Amino acid sequence: MEVAIFSLTFLVLAYYVMFSNIPHLYKIFLGMAAFLIVGLRYLHKTVFWLFYPDFGSKNPFSADSRVPRKPYEMDHRKRDAIIKQSFTVGKVQEQVYDAVVVGSGIGGMTVAAILSKIGKKVLVLEQHDQAGGCCHSFVDKNYEFDVGIHYIGEMDDGRYNRVLVDQLTDGQLEWAPLMNPFDKVAIGVGDDKREYPIFYDLQRFAKELKPLFPVEEHDAIDEYVRLVKEFSELPEVITAVLKLMPLPLTKLLLKMGIFKNELMKCQETTASVVKRLTSNKDLQTVFTYSWGDYGSEPEESSF
Repeated sequence: MEVAIFSLTFLVLAYYVMFSNIPHLYKIFLGMAAFLIVGLRYLHKTVFWLFYPDFGSKNPFSADSRVPRKPYEMDHRKRDAIIKQSFTVGKVQEQVYDAVVVGSGIGGMTVAAILSKIGKKVLVLEQHDQAGGCCHSFVDKNYEFDVGIHYIGEMDDGRYNRVLVDQLTDGQLEWAPLMNPFDKVAIGVGDDKREYPIFYDLQRFAKELKPLFPVEEHDAIDEYVRLVKEFSELPEVITAVLKLMPLPLTKLLLKMGIFKNELMKCQETTASVVKRLTSNKDLQTVFTYSWGDYGSEPEESSF
């Protein structure tokens, strides 16, 4: 019922803003009212607790939890004693937990860490013989193998992702820079095989890519780099909030001119933006090749 009331209020205000003949100043006022009534309430339930310790629920990141890097534990028996704890009813039947997380992959462990940071007692259950999900490792013939993530972007000091991961892990993860180029896109086989290097510096990415494509595609490469650079330089909170908002509310805010219209691309799919830039199939593939990293096909992922 509460959701229906707030949704109806938003729709009424949105109608007057977009379709009525009332003065422009009144439209701005009504638009801001819609934002305050619906938007702030939505954000309160989703992301405000990340940034404002006293706004609603307790903020798990209100204090810097980083501590000096501890030595690596090379003794597999000691490591297994932590990550390979077998489940027995006796271990939990006398315990009272605030939350039970099923699955110890990167998502489950992140949720468990956040809850524990606000004082909750958490039980994490895993059906495999060790914790970690796709981020676990295993030893075979004295060699250790990682089975999951091999690189993560936006982990420079001060970047939003780096800050979150440092706080989740108390600063215990170390990061090594990637090689440059760090990837290579290969299309075709045999004599028809084409290879395109991927550099993490956007300017070099464009410079190295242009000689491999016809001159008429150079503008598309420049525009793609410009869009990526523009989004990367935007406050990450703004783009995250716009993506979390319901689409009608985002459109309303953009229509009012509060944010640049380029931000509307965060509500478009990767494929739709790339296809507008170029019809060259190889170049489209280069622009979208990394979709496997974030798990959604270009036709479904947000640009």
